[in-house]
Amino acid sequence: MEDLIHVIYISAASPEISEYDTVKFLNEARKANRRNDVSGLMLYMGGCFLLLLEGEPAKVDIASGAIFSDEREMRMILREPIAEREFPEWIMGFEAVEPHEAGRLLGEPLLFNSDSGVARIEPNSAKTLLSIIGRRRWQADRSGMFRAIRRTSKVSAVSRRGG
Repeated sequence: MEDLIHVIYISAASPEISEYDTVKFLNEARKANRRNDVSGLMLYMGGCFLLLLEGEPAKVDIASGAIFSDEREMRMILREPIAEREFPEWIMGFEAVEPHEAGRLLGEPLLFNSDSGVARIEPNSAKTLLSIIGRRRWQADRSGMFRAIRRTSKVSAVSRRGG
Protein backbone atom coordinates (compact mmCIF):
# COMPACT_ATOMS: atom_id res chain seq x y z
CA MET A 1 0.00 0.00 0.00
CA GLU A 2 1.36 3.40 -0.98
CA ASP A 3 1.65 6.34 1.39
CA LEU A 4 -0.77 9.09 0.38
CA ILE A 5 -1.27 12.67 1.47
CA HIS A 6 -3.53 15.50 0.57
CA VAL A 7 -2.71 19.17 0.72
CA ILE A 8 -5.11 22.06 0.59
CA TYR A 9 -3.98 25.45 -0.64
CA ILE A 10 -5.66 28.78 -1.03
CA SER A 11 -4.36 31.33 -3.49
CA ALA A 12 -5.53 34.78 -4.36
CA ALA A 13 -6.74 35.27 -7.90
CA SER A 14 -5.58 38.37 -9.69
CA PRO A 15 -8.36 40.99 -9.70
CA GLU A 16 -8.21 41.12 -13.49
CA ILE A 17 -8.38 37.33 -13.97
CA SER A 18 -10.31 36.29 -17.04
CA GLU A 19 -12.00 33.06 -18.06
CA TYR A 20 -9.03 32.43 -20.34
CA ASP A 21 -6.60 32.80 -17.41
CA THR A 22 -8.66 30.44 -15.28
CA VAL A 23 -8.75 27.81 -18.02
CA LYS A 24 -5.01 28.24 -18.61
CA PHE A 25 -4.27 27.75 -14.90
CA LEU A 26 -6.57 24.73 -14.78
CA ASN A 27 -4.87 23.17 -17.82
CA GLU A 28 -1.43 23.74 -16.25
CA ALA A 29 -2.63 22.06 -13.06
CA ARG A 30 -3.97 19.10 -15.03
CA LYS A 31 -0.69 18.66 -16.92
CA ALA A 32 1.32 18.70 -13.69
CA ASN A 33 -1.11 16.31 -12.03
CA ARG A 34 -1.15 13.88 -14.95
CA ARG A 35 2.66 13.78 -15.04
CA ASN A 36 2.83 13.12 -11.30
CA ASP A 37 -0.16 10.79 -10.80
CA VAL A 38 -1.87 13.38 -8.61
CA SER A 39 -5.63 13.92 -8.39
CA GLY A 40 -7.68 16.71 -6.90
CA LEU A 41 -10.29 19.41 -7.02
CA MET A 42 -10.06 23.17 -7.50
CA LEU A 43 -12.77 25.63 -6.48
CA TYR A 44 -12.94 29.25 -7.55
CA MET A 45 -14.85 31.51 -5.19
CA GLY A 46 -14.67 35.00 -3.86
CA GLY A 47 -11.54 35.93 -5.81
CA CYS A 48 -9.59 32.90 -4.61
CA PHE A 49 -8.75 29.38 -5.66
CA LEU A 50 -9.19 26.64 -3.08
CA LEU A 51 -7.22 23.62 -4.24
CA LEU A 52 -6.86 20.06 -2.96
CA LEU A 53 -4.11 17.81 -4.32
CA GLU A 54 -3.75 14.15 -3.35
CA GLY A 55 -1.26 11.41 -4.10
CA GLU A 56 2.18 10.21 -3.05
CA PRO A 57 3.93 12.89 -0.94
CA ALA A 58 6.91 13.51 -3.25
CA LYS A 59 4.65 13.67 -6.32
CA VAL A 60 2.19 16.04 -4.65
CA ASP A 61 5.12 18.31 -3.76
CA ILE A 62 6.32 18.30 -7.39
CA ALA A 63 2.82 19.03 -8.72
CA SER A 64 2.35 21.79 -6.13
CA GLY A 65 5.60 23.41 -7.16
CA ALA A 66 4.67 23.28 -10.84
CA ILE A 67 1.20 24.72 -10.27
CA PHE A 68 2.32 27.49 -7.93
CA SER A 69 5.54 28.56 -9.64
CA ASP A 70 4.21 32.07 -10.18
CA GLU A 71 4.09 35.01 -7.79
CA ARG A 72 0.50 34.74 -6.54
CA GLU A 73 -0.21 34.98 -2.84
CA MET A 74 -0.62 31.40 -1.65
CA ARG A 75 -1.15 29.72 1.73
CA MET A 76 -1.08 26.04 2.61
CA ILE A 77 -4.11 25.31 4.79
CA LEU A 78 -3.50 21.64 5.46
CA ARG A 79 -1.11 18.78 4.73
CA GLU A 80 -1.90 15.37 6.17
CA PRO A 81 -1.73 11.64 5.43
CA ILE A 82 -4.82 9.97 4.00
CA ALA A 83 -5.90 6.33 3.71
CA GLU A 84 -7.24 6.72 0.16
CA ARG A 85 -7.85 9.38 -2.45
CA GLU A 86 -11.14 11.23 -2.31
CA PHE A 87 -11.02 12.21 -6.00
CA PRO A 88 -9.16 9.33 -7.70
CA GLU A 89 -11.04 9.72 -10.98
CA TRP A 90 -10.19 13.40 -11.47
CA ILE A 91 -6.87 14.72 -12.66
CA MET A 92 -8.26 18.05 -11.51
CA GLY A 93 -11.95 18.69 -11.04
CA PHE A 94 -13.12 22.30 -11.17
CA GLU A 95 -16.11 24.20 -9.88
CA ALA A 96 -16.90 27.90 -9.52
CA VAL A 97 -18.83 28.44 -6.29
CA GLU A 98 -20.51 31.59 -5.06
CA PRO A 99 -19.23 32.53 -1.58
CA HIS A 100 -22.76 32.68 -0.11
CA GLU A 101 -23.43 29.15 -1.45
CA ALA A 102 -20.21 27.89 0.16
CA GLY A 103 -21.26 29.39 3.50
CA ARG A 104 -24.69 27.81 3.22
CA LEU A 105 -23.20 24.39 2.43
CA LEU A 106 -20.96 24.63 5.48
CA GLY A 107 -23.79 25.81 7.72
CA GLU A 108 -21.81 29.00 8.34
CA PRO A 109 -23.62 31.64 6.28
CA LEU A 110 -21.53 34.50 7.67
CA LEU A 111 -18.16 32.85 6.97
CA PHE A 112 -17.86 34.47 3.55
CA ASN A 113 -19.44 37.84 4.32
CA SER A 114 -16.29 39.74 3.34
CA ASP A 115 -13.77 39.41 0.55
CA SER A 116 -11.36 37.83 3.02
CA GLY A 117 -13.76 34.99 3.91
CA VAL A 118 -12.14 32.44 1.63
CA ALA A 119 -8.65 33.49 2.66
CA ARG A 120 -9.42 32.85 6.33
CA ILE A 121 -11.12 29.47 5.90
CA GLU A 122 -10.03 26.90 8.48
CA PRO A 123 -8.68 23.43 7.58
CA ASN A 124 -11.78 21.45 8.59
CA SER A 125 -14.11 23.84 6.77
CA ALA A 126 -11.93 23.68 3.66
CA LYS A 127 -11.91 19.85 3.70
CA THR A 128 -15.66 19.72 4.26
CA LEU A 129 -16.42 22.20 1.48
CA LEU A 130 -14.20 20.41 -1.03
CA SER A 131 -15.78 17.09 -0.13
CA ILE A 132 -19.36 18.40 -0.42
CA ILE A 133 -18.72 20.07 -3.78
CA GLY A 134 -16.83 17.03 -5.05
CA ARG A 135 -19.59 14.59 -4.13
CA ARG A 136 -22.27 16.88 -5.55
CA ARG A 137 -20.35 17.26 -8.80
CA TRP A 138 -19.65 13.52 -9.08
CA GLN A 139 -23.31 12.62 -8.55
CA ALA A 140 -24.42 15.19 -11.11
CA ASP A 141 -21.79 14.02 -13.62
CA ARG A 142 -22.96 10.42 -13.31
CA SER A 143 -26.54 11.43 -14.08
CA GLY A 144 -25.47 13.59 -17.03
CA MET A 145 -27.45 16.50 -15.60
CA PHE A 146 -24.35 18.53 -14.73
CA ARG A 147 -23.02 18.38 -18.27
CA ALA A 148 -26.27 19.67 -19.74
CA ILE A 149 -26.45 22.59 -17.32
CA ARG A 150 -22.80 23.65 -17.54
CA ARG A 151 -22.36 23.67 -21.32
CA THR A 152 -23.34 27.35 -21.43
CA SER A 153 -20.13 28.50 -19.73
CA LYS A 154 -16.84 28.52 -21.63
CA VAL A 155 -14.86 27.94 -18.41
CA SER A 156 -17.09 25.08 -17.33
CA ALA A 157 -17.20 23.45 -20.75
CA VAL A 158 -13.44 23.57 -21.14
CA SER A 159 -12.85 22.57 -17.53
CA ARG A 160 -14.98 19.44 -18.03
CA ARG A 161 -12.33 17.96 -20.32
CA GLY A 162 -9.77 15.98 -18.37
CA GLY A 163 -11.44 16.67 -15.09
